[in-house]
Amino acid sequence: MGHLPTSPKEKFRAVVEVRGQELRALPFEELRLAGSKTTEHLSIDSRDATINIIVQSQPSGGVRVVVQGFMSTRPFRGIKRVALHGFYKYPDESVAPMPDEEFYEFD
Repeated sequence: MGHLPTSPKEKFRAVVEVRGQELRALPFEELRLAGSKTTEHLSIDSRDATINIIVQSQPSGGVRVVVQGFMSTRPFRGIKRVALHGFYKYPDESVAPMPDEEFYEFD
């Protein structure tokens, strides 16, 4: 049995990862038509969090999908945690990881 997330930071990262895995499972056409950005607001252990889903068309015909999460660390401190998950999906339903250096555009 794997490690269960216990801290707010671990829980938040787990939520972002799950959203990414759910999106990977969607058909290409559904992702392509999803729109460029949707936002989800949630609370994790009384901490406000926002998860943005960004879908960008690519010249190759595929899409780049980024799950961008922000969570406040403590009330009134103004610090936010960032969690990211990203991948490429193509019309043939193949999936490729997003290179680490591309994540800098989203943090």
